[in-house]
Amino acid sequence: MNEQLGIDPQMRAASERSEEIVRALGPFPPGIAGVREQAARAREWWNEGGPEVGRVFDAAIPGPERDIPVRVYVPKDASGPLPAYIYFHGGGWRVGSPGSNDRQLRELAAAWGGIVISADYAHLPEQRFPAPVLEAAAVYEWVAQRGGAWGVDPRRLAFGGNSAGANVALGGFEAASPSARAALRCGALVVGVFDDDLDTESMRTYGEAGLHPSRASARQLFEDYAGSGESRSDPRFNALRADARAWPPLFLAAAEVDVFRDSSRRVAERAQQAGGSAELRVYPGMTHLFFGYTRTVDRARECVQDVAAFLQRQVQP
Repeated sequence: MNEQLGIDPQMRAASERSEEIVRALGPFPPGIAGVREQAARAREWWNEGGPEVGRVFDAAIPGPERDIPVRVYVPKDASGPLPAYIYFHGGGWRVGSPGSNDRQLRELAAAWGGIVISADYAHLPEQRFPAPVLEAAAVYEWVAQRGGAWGVDPRRLAFGGNSAGANVALGGFEAASPSARAALRCGALVVGVFDDDLDTESMRTYGEAGLHPSRASARQLFEDYAGSGESRSDPRFNALRADARAWPPLFLAAAEVDVFRDSSRRVAERAQQAGGSAELRVYPGMTHLFFGYTRTVDRARECVQDVAAFLQRQVQP
């Protein structure tokens, strides 16, 4: 990593550790199945440890074309219906699963005291936009209507995600019915990819700095996911084209050293200009993947605590 970028030493060490883990795993089968298997295995060390919660179980929610896998985290000493935070993992719309951020979501459930529902969504290359956001909307609808079976208070829901998952989460809000939107009281979004602008200040500063993601990889990612036509201006993909007056209160966590930093900044500005509430926190010295490194990075743990505090203010257990 470029020494001049101001990357936090813990973040730098975590990135090096992540690279070591991938090298130690060795080669995987070719194709997307191998890529996904490697990504899942590479997350195992980062998900070890952390707090225990009262209960964790896997389930599925009916979707437009399939049953959508979810993992549900119920905090200890849960009593009565609890608010729920519906979370979508990162992975470039291509890899990841409801277990990708297992440790971080256990930490969040323990710190907040509400239920966390980690939901999957359709991935590239099998599916592209708008399939993921339609699945996200289906998850919101189901939890708002039937979440009581899991101890969820369907009137107190929150939504969010990490990176591409943050895009899916906000896009799913755009695609959801008015009744589901009404149940979604707030959103907490981490290092979100909310638009396709390749010429922001953060893109220009970090796009060719040898970091992941780069400007070139972002360009290809947008093409793969949303093509080059009308989908790029669809508000379910490009949040800057959405009616920000409809958004509930938002918390936006951005990494300082990240091409997508200014995407979160612009969403916060749009919300505030529309008369809404948006809290933006930029985490100094962090790069795009920092949220998944709570095992060793203090600011990643701070981010989990900040999300928990926001959820406590908006949908208190």
